[in-house]
Parts: sequence; C-alpha cells; structure tokens
Amino acid sequence: MNNVNIKINNTNDYTFILMCHFGLEKILKSELKKLGFSILGVTDGEVKIIGHLSDIPKLNYNLRTCERVMIELSKFEARISDDLYNGALNTPIEDLVPVDGEFLVTKANQDKNSNLKSSSANQKTVKKAFVERLIRTYKTDVLTESRGKYPFRVKFNKNICSIRLDTTGDSLHKRGYRIKSGLAPIEETLAAALVELVDFKKDSILVDPFCGSGTILIEAAMIAANIPPSVDRAFVSETWDVIDKNVWKDERKKAIENIDSERLKFGDIKIFGFDIDKNMISVSKDNAVRAGVDKLISFETLDVKYLGDNEKIKKYNNIIIITNPPYGERLNNKDDIEPIYKSLKTSFDKLHGAKLHVITPYEHMSRIFGKEIKNRKIYNGMIKTYLYSYKNMM
Repeated sequence: MNNVNIKINNTNDYTFILMCHFGLEKILKSELKKLGFSILGVTDGEVKIIGHLSDIPKLNYNLRTCERVMIELSKFEARISDDLYNGALNTPIEDLVPVDGEFLVTKANQDKNSNLKSSSANQKTVKKAFVERLIRTYKTDVLTESRGKYPFRVKFNKNICSIRLDTTGDSLHKRGYRIKSGLAPIEETLAAALVELVDFKKDSILVDPFCGSGTILIEAAMIAANIPPSVDRAFVSETWDVIDKNVWKDERKKAIENIDSERLKFGDIKIFGFDIDKNMISVSKDNAVRAGVDKLISFETLDVKYLGDNEKIKKYNNIIIITNPPYGERLNNKDDIEPIYKSLKTSFDKLHGAKLHVITPYEHMSRIFGKEIKNRKIYNGMIKTYLYSYKNMM
C-alpha cells in the first residue's frame, strides 16, 4: 500500500505538539495563549500550535503544565511495515539533523486500533529509513552520529503515524529543585496545573495539609513570584545548529527579568504546608530553598486533625486548601484511608469560608464530605484520579 497524506514542511513554520497530563489540555491551552500562540488543535494529552524554531527556548523555559515540546515533521498512513519505512524515508529530517548529528528513535507508541503493534520493530524501521535518507541527502557512506542529540518519537493513532522530534529531553516536570521526595510524589507539571485549576491568585491564602515534599506549594510560590519553571535546566535542543545560541540567551534573560524579585527578597508568607512526618517537612524546606521560594512558604509538622485549630491559618476566612493526600497506592492498608479523610473533614469544617480541593483516586468522597461543588477527572501518571472541590459555607 502506498503512503498517503505525507505532510512535509519546507517553510519556516512548524507544527509543534505540546504534551501534558490527560485532562489538563485546557490549562496548557491557556498558557500557550498567554505566550502569544494560536491553538491549532487539541487531542487527549496534546495541544498543537504553529511556531518557528526560534520559539523552542520560549516554550521550554516558560510552560508550567507541559511535559515536553515536540516538532511534528510528518504524518502519514502506515498499515504495514513498508508504509512506515516509506513514510519515514520521506520525512525531511535533514532540515534539522546535521550530517554528524546523533539521531535516535527513543519511543514508538501505538493504540489498539493500529496494525503495527511492535514498538521495537517500528523503532528499528524508522531508524533504518532515517539512515537511508541522510546517506542519500549528504552523499556519504558514513554517519558518525558524533554531535548533538536528536531524539525522535513515533506515535500511531488508527494507523496514522506521526513522527516527532523532541526538543526537551528530560521531561519538563523535572524542574531540578526536588532532589528528595516521599512516596508517590505528584509531578511538578501536574502540581502547577492544580494550582491554576483552583483559581489561585498571588495573594491567595494557600494550605496543603499533606504537603509531602512540598511540590504543590512550591509551584504555587513560583507562580506568585512569576519564576519561570525551567529557566535553570538544560534542554536537548540547546546544542542544535538550527537555533542560534543568542536566542536561548535572550529568552532566558526575558524570563528572568519578569521575576518578582522584591517579593522573593522580603518574603510574603501566605502559603502554608503541613505534614505529620517531620522528615518530609525537612525535605520540603530544602526543596523550597533550591527553588528560591523559601521566604514565601511556611512549613510545619502537624497532624491533619489539628489543622482547623492552627493559629497560623484559622484567622483567615478565605483559605484555599489543595492537597494530594495518602491513598491506596501510597498506604499498606486501604482501610487507613477513610480515617485520614474524616480528620481532614473535621478540620475543614472549622475553617469558615474555606475552599477545599482534593486530588485522589478514591471514588467515595461523598460518604465523608457530601456532594462536591465540582469534580474533574485527571490522570496522575497512569492512575485515574478526581479533583474534588468543596466550599465551607459556614
């Protein structure tokens, strides 16, 4: 069968695919619009835009809820191995990959409706086609693959194959500040999305009674001080010849100039983290220091059943509680879940006018909290979770 609908881009415009957690596409769309991009399309866990290669630094430095930034280089139908080979062979990777560039096919994903089921076989087929194309294009017998890294990914959806080049490298959730963490920590990108979902403002009173390694609160503090999430880490595309090094420098400078340095210098604590484990409080403090937001967060060892009586927060009437409490996958005994949630409910009832947002896979929250005012389905990794929202009307 012949390949159809091969989309080869020989202009200055490229289709970018921004990956995120399932259920967070709307938040990522909002981020992209704030950065000045128009949305081309949205599918599960992906948002598409049109951009230029010079946009790669801006996207990687500034997106809080994106997992990785990829360029889609071709899209075609592939029902058999020959289709895949020919489609990859017609993908103009030389526009980005130099003769001595190291190109890898790091991943191949396919859904249950695709004919080509073997990830390893599909990776080998695409790699073989890429080798052939570069040998022909550069008129050489040897590809040294000695400079830079160009990681490609292949994705199938109902026999439609998309070939993407990853510009990020390590996932964007790896900010760099969280060296230590507890059991089943929430990813930084998901934590940032949760903060956005609960309508957090720079002057909001934010509380996490199960703060663990502090991720949700640190992300909130970074948002409050306008600290770009990934400005101090490296990206695989930084070494690419097709992006001027000055573009990276300029975008980083712009991102840093927007930081609210006065707030960071003098501190303005309206963010509070509590945990029953004093060791995790120590970890949280260390992580906050590395993130540069330690003056914006107060961490304290506390059992959740005493939260409603805590002197630091009970004086406020507009508290936002957001938390990722322990649940079955994080406890040895699932019977331990409900007592923890009941203690949270008791404390919540004492905080007048407070709003509570709980992310959990637990499906029986109404037994403890009653009917929620909102319920969103979000995937935390491979775990289907729900963001339950409540308001204390007292």
